[in-house]
Amino acid sequence: MKHLLLGAAIAGCLVVPLTVLAWDGFDAATTDLVEITPDRLPSQGDTVDVRNYDTDASQTCLVESVTRNARTVEVVVRTPQGLKRTLVMEGR
Repeated sequence: MKHLLLGAAIAGCLVVPLTVLAWDGFDAATTDLVEITPDRLPSQGDTVDVRNYDTDASQTCLVESVTRNARTVEVVVRTPQGLKRTLVMEGR
């Protein structure tokens, strides 16, 4: 019985899909909740995927600047339509 439970636990761990880690924050202009993928501090010129939870839409944006504050990180991105968005992310 112990081997059966162990086998089921191992099989369950292998079948569980791995989730992509994302970095949570909000849009400074609209206060919509957003997440940035990948889950790392971007640099100027990087591209990131920005998912807006309120509209359930995603965009690939170009990072224009990154500013570290005491408890947050401000990431200014340019959307494909040319609009600038300031995203206030959890501190790193």
